[in-house]
Parts: sequence; structure tokens; C-alpha cells
Amino acid sequence: MRGLQAKARGAALGAGLLALTGPVAHAAPARAAMPSYYTAAQAERGAAAYQQFCAVCHGADLGGAFDVPPLVGRFAANWAGAPLGELFDYMAKAMPLFAPGTLTPAQNADLLAFVLRENGAPAGSRELPAIAVGMKGMFFPKMTSASVK
Repeated sequence: MRGLQAKARGAALGAGLLALTGPVAHAAPARAAMPSYYTAAQAERGAAAYQQFCAVCHGADLGGAFDVPPLVGRFAANWAGAPLGELFDYMAKAMPLFAPGTLTPAQNADLLAFVLRENGAPAGSRELPAIAVGMKGMFFPKMTSASVK
């Protein structure tokens, strides 16, 4: 019987404190910062390479065409969480469409940096490596609608 009375008193005390202080606010879990895998200078080099090698098919605004996929928007959603090395390897082997495999590893890394930037990923202090194995542990960021242009 005493146990029930003690529990009732504790509940009443808790309710009284809640009435005085309001609901207990719980801090929202901290969101992990979006990783940065490239530098701003690397993305700028990638922008120039994009205009030279990629814009003819993917469009100046990366929006694609009726038979060529865009490199922004749903592209980011499709690649979200995928290893960057896979995208780098695909680009190195299959692009540009009119001359696959002709770009240097550095050009492909710069292009990938540009695509990351255009999809809202932030620049950092280290360049994206120009080799897929150097991208181990790097993944295409999951973009929010606010981060995608």
C-alpha cells in the first residue's frame, strides 16, 4: 500500500513541476554536417571542363535533354549515398559520350567536384583525389531540397 501512495505522490509532484516549468524540451539531435570532398578552385576547373566536354549533351545548366539525363536534381537523389569512386569510374570509362575514356583522371575529378558543387555539396580545404581508390569512404551526399539548386 505504501508503495502505491509513494508512486501517486511522485506522479503528483511530477505533474506539479511540469505545470510550473512547462514540458521538458528535448534538444533535437545534431545533424551531421554535409561532407566536403573538393575545393572551390577544383570545382571552378570542373566548370570550365564541363562547358568544354559535357555541356553539349547535358546542357549548359546541367539540366539534360530529352534523351540525356540531368546532372542536378534527380541525379543527386539517384546517387545519394553511392560511393564517389563508382561515379568517378563511370565517368572515366563512359564519358564524354562522343569520346569515352579520353579525359584525364584530374579532369574527371574536377568534373565530379563541379557536379557536387552544383548539387549543393559544400567546398572544403582538400581536393577530390584523381583516383577512385583515393575516394574510399567518400559518398555522394544526401541532398536536402534546400541544398539542391
